[in-house]
Amino acid sequence: MNKYIFLLLAGLSFSFSARSQGHKIEFNIEGVSSGDCILAHYYADQNRIVDTAEVSPKGKVVFQGDNKLLDGIYLLVIPNRTYIELVIPEDDQEFRIDFDTTLSVMNKKVYGSNENQIFLEFDQFAHEASMQMRALKNKEEAAKNDKDKEEIEKEKAAIDQAVKDKRLDIIAKHPNSFVATVFQAGLEVKVPEELEKDTTGKGFLYYREHYWDNINLKEDGLIRTPLFHRKLQYYFTKLHVQIADSIIPAIDMLAGKMEEYGSDELFKYTVWWTTKHYEESKLMCMDRMLWHMASNYYCAGRCFWADSALVNKMCDHAAKIGPTLCHEVAPDLTLVDTTFVREYTLSKIEYPVTIVVFWDPECGHCKKELPKLKELYDSMNSKGVQVYAVYTQGDWKGWKKYIREKGLTWINVMDAFNKSNFREKYHIISTPQVIVLDEFKKIRFKNAPAENLYEICDLLIEEFKERHPEADQK
Repeated sequence: MNKYIFLLLAGLSFSFSARSQGHKIEFNIEGVSSGDCILAHYYADQNRIVDTAEVSPKGKVVFQGDNKLLDGIYLLVIPNRTYIELVIPEDDQEFRIDFDTTLSVMNKKVYGSNENQIFLEFDQFAHEASMQMRALKNKEEAAKNDKDKEEIEKEKAAIDQAVKDKRLDIIAKHPNSFVATVFQAGLEVKVPEELEKDTTGKGFLYYREHYWDNINLKEDGLIRTPLFHRKLQYYFTKLHVQIADSIIPAIDMLAGKMEEYGSDELFKYTVWWTTKHYEESKLMCMDRMLWHMASNYYCAGRCFWADSALVNKMCDHAAKIGPTLCHEVAPDLTLVDTTFVREYTLSKIEYPVTIVVFWDPECGHCKKELPKLKELYDSMNSKGVQVYAVYTQGDWKGWKKYIREKGLTWINVMDAFNKSNFREKYHIISTPQVIVLDEFKKIRFKNAPAENLYEICDLLIEEFKERHPEADQK
């Protein structure tokens, strides 16, 4: 089967190793007599170029160097941008592979590499199986009754099982090989039958707890396969509730094991990917993930790859967002209202729900959100919702005029004497910023769309009623 790859050379980095003893990998390519070949390896969900070499008129290309290459699954990209895969283990780096431009595994030959011979034999076995599957699919389309189709399904299942058994056979016969490590990592966790049938979720919990059992977290070479990134992404995005309290123990467990095993590459990628993924998350309150990763990894000196500029940036940002993370008590504010005399202290507002909004009448987005927030306030104030609206600029006349014109009867305050330091306390870099507090003034939700605030307020009011069944609502 032909494979195609499009490598954007300018966007891919070269990757080298400092290991000694060198490497010499030769290829004879029938049907190619000129041009450059690229040797690259997988890296998570990308490809990284290792070297380039020119093809001789006889179709020979050689990659040679004094240092050993990093172990992993590599790609040889030929001039027409099709490619073959090969394995480069740590102690098997002098060999030759012959193939032709059809890229057929049946025409491929390996010389001097046990691991690539194992890899080739599996590919040839899998190729034969795919040919049989194709024939059965054609047969299935022509089948005229259910009995014939059932027999064909049994044959297909047998072929599929044979491929799985072939992988298991390689794992059993060559347990110390890199190929076996990769095949082992691809195995699914077997959930005990009694747990699989359980309807309370015990099977799922078992699967999640044992998810990494088949993956050798001591083997950094797995980062140079297309497998590890998919496993990592699935583990965090599909097997955990997407809240910080669920994700944080999982990342600490996994990264901790890698750190303990000395798997620098796996540890580095896992910490980097998790930080980046949740920094970009649009889910509410996931800034706690960024704070955790910064505080417990970058600022703790565990990220050996990060320079001082990045570490300082991460630590500074963590310090700024720390006070306003979800479930923290909101920093207190005492601000004056439109009279410039009467003060309102946030912590003293006795409502089941307090919505703190930082806004500016001239802010375009504020103009869209404030009317929605007013509708919510008007309909839910009597149920126990108060709004503490903080004006962020200095046009006092314009602010008061806007309040009058729009009928904003909630608590309107501003920092007339620049004493509250609200911008730093709440890390205000844009408006509007909307923060929902419970009766204890703990931050429960941040920057939720106005249309979602009704449901959020109802939730917090119900919590309040459960704690105070006899309390009168405001």
